[in-house]
Amino acid sequence: MLIRELIARHIGPEGALHTIGIQIHEAEVPPGVTTHHDGGHSFEPAAGDLLLVSAPVCLGLEEHIDTDLPVGVKVVLLFEVEVADLPVERVLATLAVARLQVVEATVVSDPPTAEVASDPPTATVGVVAMRSDEPVVPQPSLAQRMEPGDHTGPAVLQRLLGEITLKGLVQPARERALRVQVGELEARIGEVTTKLEQIRVDRRNKETALVLSRDTARKEANAARKEADAERKRMQSLRSSTSFKLASRLARASGAARRVIRRQGPGKSPG
Repeated sequence: MLIRELIARHIGPEGALHTIGIQIHEAEVPPGVTTHHDGGHSFEPAAGDLLLVSAPVCLGLEEHIDTDLPVGVKVVLLFEVEVADLPVERVLATLAVARLQVVEATVVSDPPTAEVASDPPTATVGVVAMRSDEPVVPQPSLAQRMEPGDHTGPAVLQRLLGEITLKGLVQPARERALRVQVGELEARIGEVTTKLEQIRVDRRNKETALVLSRDTARKEANAARKEADAERKRMQSLRSSTSFKLASRLARASGAARRVIRRQGPGKSPG
């Protein structure tokens, strides 16, 4: 809910807005509403007024709530906290001491800036309470859908009880459906994780095989190189040996003799 909507929903027709520990922009205040900053004592709250208070989540909440507020005053406590972490028991106990009754709780989507902002920023929960000596029926969360004229008296109580009854049936079913969805997502994540792990294993195996193949190729190339070097050395040793030189001379002499015989032709004698 927008802070402007929250203010317009709970401030009285002639009520003023009192901000305590909060800096609120003029655009967030409904037209015609007078604003008093920091709870100045020169402007005491009156019935129909709305107090906008920056409330601490930790200890010290009671120091931010006036226990002598007039009947008919409403207080909006803004907690910078995730919904699941709201200290419900502490809030209710503190409000009971000030005789304030909770009438609504909502998440504020555009909270005003607190004078001491949290770091890092968190969600903001708005708890609306009213000073009253008589029981006050909380506003149903579906009140905006009620027909005109059904916002007061027995109609509100009937709507609230009906809403509680229906949500008592619907909410567990929604939670079960969400658990099923979460289970399916977790299973899917498990499958994807397994596939990714298999891909990583296959890649490592391929890389290992490539390294082994490269090493084998290098070893074979080195062995071939060494064998070629040994063969060259054997040829050099052979060419430098006496037997090779003698064989070379005999081969040259044989070649010369054949050439002479071919020149003389068959049947001719030399000279």
